[in-house]
Amino acid sequence: MKKFTHKFAYIAGGVIIGIVFSTTAGAFADSVKSMVGKKVTGEYLVVVNGKGLSDKGAVIDSKANVPARSLSEALGADVKVSGKTIYITTDEEQGGTSTAAEVPSSNNEYSGRSKADLEGVKQVLIEKILEPTKAGREVLLKELADAEKNGSEQVIEAKKKQIATYDADIEKYSADLAKVEAALAATK
Repeated sequence: MKKFTHKFAYIAGGVIIGIVFSTTAGAFADSVKSMVGKKVTGEYLVVVNGKGLSDKGAVIDSKANVPARSLSEALGADVKVSGKTIYITTDEEQGGTSTAAEVPSSNNEYSGRSKADLEGVKQVLIEKILEPTKAGREVLLKELADAEKNGSEQVIEAKKKQIATYDADIEKYSADLAKVEAALAATK
């Protein structure tokens, strides 16, 4: 009778351990996000420092995904794949100088917005901000030309500062417009 009780205890213990392992492994697997089997809903051109990459980016599950090897090579970083992990090493991590200041941020605050919202933002940027700012800059250029004819140094310096401010605004809003257009391309 004792042998039967011990065998039953071992079997019951094994079943309980098996259940614990199978449920925790399943719960862990559910917490890991995988793109396997996900649908690609769009693609877009990836531009690094003004040059387009040969590989396109993809929109998967409403998120932009870029080709890691092409992107890192364009940035001059080293790429190493080990198992299911991709390691990208920049010059800064290798003890050299960083090129991060030269590379625009990959974070796009407009990503994930609806197409209608992005088109509205684009329209506002163009019609309400960029076009009036460019028109104001043109007016200032004419005023600067008039001031240079009259020779008023204070007015000339003031106009040059105003034009520099307009140039900075145009650059900033043009960069915002490029981000909006990239986010729009990702929604297609």
